[in-house]
This record gives sequence, structure tokens and C-alpha cells, in this order.
Amino acid sequence: MAVQATLRRRRMISLSIAAVAVVLAAAPLPGLRRPLLVAIGSELAPAMEALEPAFERQHPDIDLQWEVQGSQEMVNRWLDGGAERARVLIPASRDHLTALAEAAQARGEASPFAEVPQTVARTLLVAVVWPQRAQRLFPAGRFSWSRLRQAAAAGQWRALGAPEAWGSFDLRATDPLRSNSGQLTLALWCQGEARPGCVESLRRALYRPARSTDILLKEFISGGPNEGDLAMVYEASALARQPEAARARPGGYQILVPDPTVETVLAAAVLRGVGQGREGDGERFVGYLGGADGQALLASHGFRRANGRGVSPRGDGVRRLSPPTPAQRDELLRQWQQAS
Repeated sequence: MAVQATLRRRRMISLSIAAVAVVLAAAPLPGLRRPLLVAIGSELAPAMEALEPAFERQHPDIDLQWEVQGSQEMVNRWLDGGAERARVLIPASRDHLTALAEAAQARGEASPFAEVPQTVARTLLVAVVWPQRAQRLFPAGRFSWSRLRQAAAAGQWRALGAPEAWGSFDLRATDPLRSNSGQLTLALWCQGEARPGCVESLRRALYRPARSTDILLKEFISGGPNEGDLAMVYEASALARQPEAARARPGGYQILVPDPTVETVLAAAVLRGVGQGREGDGERFVGYLGGADGQALLASHGFRRANGRGVSPRGDGVRRLSPPTPAQRDELLRQWQQAS
């Protein structure tokens, strides 16, 4: 009997140890979770609020951390070095990753990427505009670049036949020196080329250029028509914050797709070597973004899927231009800096 009791106790101890091991494996202690730092553009921030816990449920050993940075800032941080660098970069456009690879090559360095950057989402550059302003500015109900330039040149709503109380015409966009959406706006405004007077005309027209797209939308919504009549933003950002705009302002804002516009492709890159995150963890996160669960969450936050399928037929009939080439972008930004 004593022998049987001893065997039962040993069996119970073994089962208890096994159970504890299973629990620890399923839910690692906070101090044992490996941090993974991901740098993202601001347009991805609302989606990351949902992606973070969803990813960690499937990968409980990883502590996903993310930081909003300007797309150009991501490139500069990696080129400049430093201890607090992300393991995964997801700028507003994959073109910034191409620029990073080209800059590394020009310095005689190997590719900074552990593998080829993977497309994870797409979005369009669109305009958000308050309904009354949209009706006066675009009577036909469709966005017009020529009409927008005319309003910017006029400067005052009364010159467009609108009530004088509307005051000045305030066009909003992000700072092209810091934000990809601002660069796309500048390229479309100037039809891809730094034509004489074009860059200057946009710089004069812009009211308080913001440092990021998400910050711009927050200001646009909270300030209403007093803080901007029309803003150039990403479709995903506009859709994500549309309910907030409807709560803040009766009717919210309208989303109009310029013709032409630019489709920007978001790609995720895992950086080789240094960076906050263990080897292999970045690849797991990028794989999650490209999988069914990650794609569904991104689509629920207004992004078009990696395969190009849209959240709505909006914009399906407009021309989609390629982003400016590095040479075109550099010249546009050079003139932007020189414009008074």
C-alpha cells in the first residue's frame, strides 16, 4: 500500500509539473517575452491597435511593440545608425524601402533586408471635404484638380461665389519633407514635374502642413471647416476616421477620389543584423500580416488587400499613376525647400 501511495504521489507531481510547463508555454511570463520593435507610418496606427493583440494571441512569446515614424525618418534612422532601431519597417510606401536599399548599395553595403520586402496592403490618395464645401467646389460631384487649383489661387471663398462668412479657402496636406502623402500631393499638383511656379503655388496654398497623415486628419476633424476645407489623405485613414468625423460634425466629411490619383503600396521589410527583435520574429510578424487573419484586419481598417482587392468600388474608374521617381521627388523637394 505504501508503495502504491508513493507511486501515486510521484505521478501527481509529474502531472503537476507538466501542467505548469504547458501553462508557461501558452502564456509566458511578461519578463520572458521577447520584444519586437516595428516602425510604421501614421496611416497604419489605427490598424496596429487591433493587430498587436491579435498577433500576440497567436505568438504569446513575442511582445510586439510599435512606433510611429515618418517614412523618410525610418530611412534616415537606419542610415544614421543608433541603438534604438526597429527590426521591421513598414513605411507609407514601398518606394522608401527601395530608396533605403539603393542608399546602402551606394555606400558599398550589403542589402539591409533579411528577405525581399513583402507587400501587405494598398491605399489611394484621396480628398476629404466638408459637404457644403464640396457642393460649392465640385458642383458635378467629382473631384477636379483644375477646380482645386482655381480655389487655391482665389484664396477666398467669396471669389468662388460662396458666402463671405466662409472666409479663406484652406487646403490641408502633410509636409512633403516629412510625409509620403505630402509628397504624393505635391507630385499630383505639379503633374509629376517641378514646373516653374507650381511648387510655390502649392506651398502658398497650404494651410498648416502637418507632419503626418493621421495628425492631419485629427486636426481636420476636431477643427472642422475653421481648420480646413479640404485635406489630401490616404483612403485607409479617411475610412478609419470617418465614424469619428460623423460624431464630431453632422454628416461627417465626404471622400472624393482625385482623377488622376496615386496608389501607394505598403510593404513590410525585416532588417538584417541589429534591431530590436530576435532573428525570425520579424519574419513571423510579416507572415502574419500577409496571411488571412492579418489581411482581414487590415481590410477592416480601410486598407485594400495586398492583392489589390478594394474595400469598396470607390476609385475604380480613375487613373492611378505611379509615385514619382526618386529623381522627380528629389527635385520637387528641392524646390519646396527653396520656395518662400
